[in-house]
Amino acid sequence: MTAHPDPSAAITLRPLSQDGSRIRILRALTAYIEAADLGAGDKLPTERTLAAQLGVSRPTIREALQSWQAMGLIDIRKGSGTYLAQEIGAASVHMPVTIQLEKRAVFHLLELRRVIETDAARLAVLRGSVEDIDRLRVALEAMETAYSVQGFANKEDDAFHEALYVASGNPLYLQVFRQLYVKVVENFNASADNPFVMTPFVDHSQPDHRALYEAIAARDPDAAVAAVTRILDFVETTLRDDA
Repeated sequence: MTAHPDPSAAITLRPLSQDGSRIRILRALTAYIEAADLGAGDKLPTERTLAAQLGVSRPTIREALQSWQAMGLIDIRKGSGTYLAQEIGAASVHMPVTIQLEKRAVFHLLELRRVIETDAARLAVLRGSVEDIDRLRVALEAMETAYSVQGFANKEDDAFHEALYVASGNPLYLQVFRQLYVKVVENFNASADNPFVMTPFVDHSQPDHRALYEAIAARDPDAAVAAVTRILDFVETTLRDDA
C-alpha cells in the first residue's frame, strides 16, 4: 500500500516579525489552516513545532490554543494532539463569552437555548433535507437505545440536538450550542453536583424527543416548536426543583 504524503506538511508558518501576542499567533494559525486546507477533524502541528516555526515559547502557544479550546474551536487530546472541532478561517467570527460555571449559569443558557432551538426546529421543518432528517432519526434511535441500556445518554442527546441545528441550515446556532451549552454541561457532568443525569429524564423527556423528530419529518413547524418547548420546560422545571 502506497503512503500518500500529507499536503499540509509542506506548509510552514513564518516567524512572527513583531511581538508574539495571542492575537498574532491565532491570526498566523488561521492563515496556516486556510493554506493547508484543514477542516473539522484534522490535526494541527504540535506545540513544539508551532513554537519553533513562529519563534515563540511553547507556553505562549499553549495559552493561545487554550483560548480556542474554550470557544469549542479545537479539541486538545492529551497524548494525541490538537484537532480542529470546526471550520476556522479569516472569514469566521468566533465570539468568546465569559460565564461563571455555577448552576444558575445553566438557567441563563436555557433562556438562550430556548430562543435559538425553537427557531432551529422551525427552520429544520422548512429547510431540512432528506439526509438531515435521516441523520436526526439515527441520532434519536441511538439516544433511545442508550437510555434503555444505561438510563442516561448525555453524548447521544447532544448529538441529537446537534443534528437538529444542522438541519436548521444556520451554522451559527450549532456554534452557540457547542461553545456555550455543551461546554457548561460538560463541566457539570465532570462533577459530583450533576443535575443532568437523573432518572426522570428517561420517563419524561424521551417521548418529546421522538415527537420533535416526527414533527420535523412530517414538516409540521407548530408541532416541532411545541415539542422543543416541552423538552426545555421539563429540563428547566426539573433543575429548579433540584436547586
